[in-house]
Amino acid sequence: MSADGWVVSVDGGGTSTDVLLANTSLETAYLKSGEGTNPNVYGADGIDRAEKLIREALYERDVAVENVEICVMGMAGISHPKHRPRLEEACEALFPQASLLFTSDAELAHRAIWGNGPGMTLIVGTGSIAIGEDKDGKLRRAGGFGFQIGDVGGGYWFGKSLLTELIVADRSGDEEVAELRKRVTDHFRVTSFEEALEKASGDESVATVAGLAQEILQLAESENSIANHIVALGAEGIQELVEELKEKIGFSGDLGLHGSVITESKFYRSMLMKRLGFDDWRKADFPAVFGGLITAGAAAGLEELVKLSVQNG
Repeated sequence: MSADGWVVSVDGGGTSTDVLLANTSLETAYLKSGEGTNPNVYGADGIDRAEKLIREALYERDVAVENVEICVMGMAGISHPKHRPRLEEACEALFPQASLLFTSDAELAHRAIWGNGPGMTLIVGTGSIAIGEDKDGKLRRAGGFGFQIGDVGGGYWFGKSLLTELIVADRSGDEEVAELRKRVTDHFRVTSFEEALEKASGDESVATVAGLAQEILQLAESENSIANHIVALGAEGIQELVEELKEKIGFSGDLGLHGSVITESKFYRSMLMKRLGFDDWRKADFPAVFGGLITAGAAAGLEELVKLSVQNG
C-alpha cells in the first residue's frame, strides 16, 4: 500500500455505525461515529446514511476519494439479496478506483479480537451471533440471522420479549408488572404503556427497543421474577448458539466477547460464562471497525493496530 493509500472501514450495525479512515504507512487513523445503518432495519435509508457518514469523515480528515485504495463494508444484514445490490452500487459510485470488500460486522469484531489467529467470538448487541474459524481457516457462524427472525439473547430480543410479556399481563395488578411498565414508559419517555407500544412499532425503533435490555438485566439482578425469566431464556438461547458453533468448528480454545449487552452487564456475562463452562474471556482493545484493516490486509496483525495514532471525529 502506498503512502497516499487510505483504507475506509465501516462497521454498520442496527444501533450505531463507526467509520474508520486509516493509513497504516503513515500510522494514522480517523474515527467517526453515527447512527445505525443496518439495511435490514433501515433499508435504503441506512445505506444513504452510511454513505453520508463516509463522505463526512473524508471531508473532515481532508482525504481525497481517489486516495482511498480499499473500502471494507462490514454491515449487519449485508448478505440480504434485497439490499446488497444497492449497497454495492453506492460503494462503486463513491470509490470507483478502490478495491471493495463486503463482509459482516461480526467478522470485523472477530478480527479486532483475534486478528488472523484462532478463536471464537460471541457477539451480543442488538442481535446475537457466534463466529469462528474451522480447521481449514474458513469462518463459520451460528445465529446472526437478524432480529426479525430471532437472535435470541440479543438486545432487541430482550426488549421485544418484555413488551410481549407486558401485553399478556395487561390486566395484572402485580407489583413486578407495574415496575416493568414504569421502566418501559420512562425508557420511551411517554406516560402510558400504549404510547410506548406505538413508539416501539415505529420504523426506527430498533435501537430504542434494544435499549430495554439493560433495564431488564438490572431488574433481573434485583430478582424481578419476570425479568429473571426473560434473561434465563436469553442465556439458554445463547448457550445453544455457542454449542452449535463449537460443534461446527471443533472448537477448544478461548472465547472472545463483543457487544454492549454482554460486555456491560457482569450479571448476564457471569450467567452465560457459567452455562458455557468458560472461566475467562477476551475482548478487543480497539473498536470492532479496526478489524476491517486486518480483513483488508492493510494490517498484518493486532500489533500493527497499536501503532496507529487515532483521532476521533
